[in-house]
Amino acid sequence: ADRVCKDLVARDAPGINPFRELIPLTNRHPLLLHILVATSAIHWSNIFRPITAIPTGLTDPGGYLAQLRSKDLVSRQALIDALTAKQKAMGHLREVLDTLDPAGSEVALAAMHFFVKFDLIDLERNDDKGWQTHLEGASSILALLAPGSGASSSSRMLRDCVIADCFIYHILGSTLASGALAARIARYAFELLPVMRRVEVNSYLSCPSEILQVILVASQLSYETPCTDWSLSAADEALALIDQALAFDIPAWAAQLQRQPNVTDIESRVHVASAHRSAACLYILQALPLARAVRPVDTDFLVGDILGHLGQIGEGDPYFKATSWPTFIAGAETRDAEKRTWSLKRLLAIWEICSWGYIFTAIEMLKATWAMQDRDATGRAAVPGINWLQGLKDMGFDYLIV
Repeated sequence: ADRVCKDLVARDAPGINPFRELIPLTNRHPLLLHILVATSAIHWSNIFRPITAIPTGLTDPGGYLAQLRSKDLVSRQALIDALTAKQKAMGHLREVLDTLDPAGSEVALAAMHFFVKFDLIDLERNDDKGWQTHLEGASSILALLAPGSGASSSSRMLRDCVIADCFIYHILGSTLASGALAARIARYAFELLPVMRRVEVNSYLSCPSEILQVILVASQLSYETPCTDWSLSAADEALALIDQALAFDIPAWAAQLQRQPNVTDIESRVHVASAHRSAACLYILQALPLARAVRPVDTDFLVGDILGHLGQIGEGDPYFKATSWPTFIAGAETRDAEKRTWSLKRLLAIWEICSWGYIFTAIEMLKATWAMQDRDATGRAAVPGINWLQGLKDMGFDYLIV
């Protein structure tokens, strides 16, 4: 539990990681106890493995590690403990949901939050899309939360962090999975964006809430605009979102954060935020491809901008683990072999620091994207400008990369 809590924030230190407050709450809430045990055990089964390095050239590194885990006695026992605790948590969750009220909704939301994390950490890629089901439940619970509830400022911070993470998962999930996630959570955006701003200083993602809002609006617009709809209004809206993202003043945003106590990592935050901004622009062009027909956008520049900023975030930086989404977007967009290799190595390096199984899903999706770009259905060289996002969805890929 200690290691998992560390992964959930940018910086982990006494008094500044609200997720640690969940641990004493397990004494009163069996649901929290079992889902925290489950999440901790599945994480332990990932990090306690007989090898430290993943051989290069593996077609399925996640499956390779899962196979090794099944043969190692300690890892296998941790996996059994994780699945057992998760099953117990599911039973308690049903009981809590049957009698859900505003008082118990915060505990239920925190539990849903960790059910999603369990699926993100697990090496086994489950096709039941459990994370989507849990996010659906989380969005329903959000409607029950009373604004401003909480006995103390610290408990409000914990509540805000859980809400913010659920909001982030909805938004990033809507980009590569179903746009319905965006449509469902958008109704709460007015209430949730101020929460996002309150926790930005310690959010693991370091992506400005204004950029996340742009991504949310793009996902919602894409969901509501069929691929066959070639109306100029949708293209104009997409280009307006790109202009809005590029106009956002990241240095000014960082300067506001610097006014908070003990914020000394502004340069790193600027680089991560800038990478997310350019990745958001590339996502918009994929989600609403008719925008390209109205006005050309230099995608090579955006890819270079992402990789340039990410290159300034070293493995020892706390924000290194927050760079998987822009790394994936840049890697999926580029046709350059060197940049593709860089993106792949970057994701593997993130795994070494933050051993969450979704990294291997991202790698599998990247390889599928590259294969799609490099040849068409007849095996011939594909035409430039292929919509890899729609291609991934057509192949059944709809997973969460955070």
